[in-house]
Amino acid sequence: MRAFLPAILLAASAPAVAQQTIEVQLSSFDFAPSTITLAAGQPVVLHLVNSGSGGHNFAAPEFFAAADGVSGPVRDGTVEVPGHRSVDVRLTPARGTYRLRCTHTLHSTFGMRGTIVVE
Repeated sequence: MRAFLPAILLAASAPAVAQQTIEVQLSSFDFAPSTITLAAGQPVVLHLVNSGSGGHNFAAPEFFAAADGVSGPVRDGTVEVPGHRSVDVRLTPARGTYRLRCTHTLHSTFGMRGTIVVE
């Protein structure tokens, strides 16, 4: 039993995994950055900021479906971000390359699209 005690104490004193925050700007008609690179299995907060007056969204259904522990206002793989507002989404991403776009009428046609790369 005594041999396990140091291992238990070591595990109890191990630092928690730092949670990275990635800010993504949503504007007319752009995501900045347009390529978001994340580490697989590492918790992250996506801080989505709409700098425009009109609404935008962050639509990545395959990305959200593959991620673990998604918390925030994600509905059917999409996060709505009203004008001049921000929204946080917490998750642990899964390895892969995912399509990102704004599904509002013509927004992706005008360039509001990108890629999420999880390595």
